[in-house]
Amino acid sequence: MRAIGKGSLSSILAIGLHITRVVLWIILGAVTLALIILPFAPMIADLFMDSDAVIFDGDGVADAEDFIKVSSAFVTFAVMLFVVNRLLEILKALRFGSPFVKENADRFRGIGYALLMGEGAKFAFGFLALIYDADVELNMTFLSWLAIITVFVLAEVFREGARMKEEQDLTV
Repeated sequence: MRAIGKGSLSSILAIGLHITRVVLWIILGAVTLALIILPFAPMIADLFMDSDAVIFDGDGVADAEDFIKVSSAFVTFAVMLFVVNRLLEILKALRFGSPFVKENADRFRGIGYALLMGEGAKFAFGFLALIYDADVELNMTFLSWLAIITVFVLAEVFREGARMKEEQDLTV
């Protein structure tokens, strides 16, 4: 299978990433809406629910656990959306026949920093969960850290590839 052109792997990946981007925008919008209405959720629930139904702790206020969960989801989906957009830009450069450009190295580095910030946010949310004694499960794995390191290595590979391509273009 070819890397570029109609029906190539990159065009199939681009279609999948475009669909993923639309889905992520929808989810991120829903999570943002949830963050906005979370402080008012108990009052809204009281309007539509039976008075005997208990959704929250009963004090009329959304608790820290709810806020941590929704905030964590917001950060997760925002990072995912950023990564998908950078991957689409990398594929665009590939389709134009020049993957080893400085911009792609910068894009990979940006992906690495975004993933790093996402994992850092997990630590922060985990710390908040400890402070507020919230039962929040945040998936922090060694594989995530390995992926971050891999992305930074790829950034350096692309940086070196761009340097070599530039050097080759200058050679007569």
